Amino acid sequence: MGIEFQQFRVAYLGDDGPLPPALEGIDLLIPDGQTVLLTGPSGCGKTTALRSINGLVPGFHEAQTRGGVLVDGSPVAQYTTAELASRVGYVFQDPRSEFFTFDVRSELAFPCENAGIEPAEITRRIDETAAAVGLEHLLGRGLARLSSGEKQKVAIGAALMMRPRILLFDEPSANLDTEALAMLTGVIGSLRARGVTVVVADHRLGYLDGVLDRVVVMDHGRVVTDLGADDIAARDAQWFTDRGLRRLHPPALESRPCTGPIPDGGLHIASARFAHPGHDVLWSIDDLHLPARGVVGVTGANGCGKTTLVRFVLGLLACRGARVRLGGSDWPRRRRTRQCAYVMQDVEYQLLGESVRAELLIGPEPGERTRRRADELLARMGLDALAGQHPLTLSGGQKQRVGIALACMKQAPVICLDEPTSGLDAAAMRALSGLLRQVAEEGALVLVITHDTEFAAETFDHVIRIGDRRMRLEAVTCGPHGGTRQPSTERRHP
Repeated sequence: MGIEFQQFRVAYLGDDGPLPPALEGIDLLIPDGQTVLLTGPSGCGKTTALRSINGLVPGFHEAQTRGGVLVDGSPVAQYTTAELASRVGYVFQDPRSEFFTFDVRSELAFPCENAGIEPAEITRRIDETAAAVGLEHLLGRGLARLSSGEKQKVAIGAALMMRPRILLFDEPSANLDTEALAMLTGVIGSLRARGVTVVVADHRLGYLDGVLDRVVVMDHGRVVTDLGADDIAARDAQWFTDRGLRRLHPPALESRPCTGPIPDGGLHIASARFAHPGHDVLWSIDDLHLPARGVVGVTGANGCGKTTLVRFVLGLLACRGARVRLGGSDWPRRRRTRQCAYVMQDVEYQLLGESVRAELLIGPEPGERTRRRADELLARMGLDALAGQHPLTLSGGQKQRVGIALACMKQAPVICLDEPTSGLDAAAMRALSGLLRQVAEEGALVLVITHDTEFAAETFDHVIRIGDRRMRLEAVTCGPHGGTRQPSTERRHP
């Protein structure tokens, strides 16, 4: 019988009463066995729709609701928590928010143990799920030591363990590399073949090509377009652009090895070697030169050390014997920590202000010039209408934009961003690309960790590719900014 929204309306409750509706008059039927993508601009209501299917709205997130949501013909409110958990699986946007244990094997076992499933059956399911999701080599690892992409894979695996008839994914592609995305596509295709109802909320469409039945486009809490997969495939690129959607077939990030010298004055890292205690070397840098300004991507498989590299540049991690210079002068850890700007992947941990505008005014010297720059950045990031709202009431994509604007306020010589397009729709992604280009042209070096090839192709000048403990700096040859500089040489693990 599937899922049915009946004239459903949701308004979250704030301190002063109901906020503007997150969903308004939703009528939507998803039959058993369909695979459906919910997409649309940041804040359009995708996540709220998913939360309403599994009872988190209004059961956990306080809200006023009108109308109803049915699962298998019965109102969600009539199910107990245990009954819903057995029917509906959920993969959260932030996988850390759903972890209950400390290691991968225990996390996979946890939902089945709660349901009283026999230990032998749990072991069988762990082996089967780990093979399907690519977790075999991580089963003995602690969750705290995993990369964001690896955590995402664990969250997907945990949702599969209960064999639900309905599975909900909230931005599942945000932290996954190319190989893991292919795994996710295969998992969704397998679920579809078994008749499981799958609902995915995401801005990215490309990885779902071939496994979708429908695409539902939302805007301002309403359904504005509901098309079959064949209809979507027939649309040209302009159709997606006009609706602020990501491309169905995003470009690959093309680059070539750098052959010429890097001009003096940039960031120089030498003799850096990092290993977690008790583990092999994660990566090693003999001699790496980066330009003084420009946008440089950091790419590689989940767990290869991208975030670790950026945290080292920021001065948050030490490498004994490493030398770091900026502009020809030594740049010690403490100075890097003070002078760099950083946008974390879990950006809400950085948001402290009582309003979006107040957030941007924390730290810089007060004055008219500071206020003008804050207002300019809010407008550039499409946040001016949200300037008075508390940052933690925003959607994931909106929070991400606040964090990026906050980093730009610092006007640091080096700005580092970890998966900045997580949660961003196409319009916000392109606005971010333009903003980072502008920041680079004003004299900053911008380091960006991403698996988002559409964003990378539009934005990067160069890319650091990490693989087999090696770092290779390449010039980007695709997109409007590719191939503009000619830096140096491969850096390898000795």
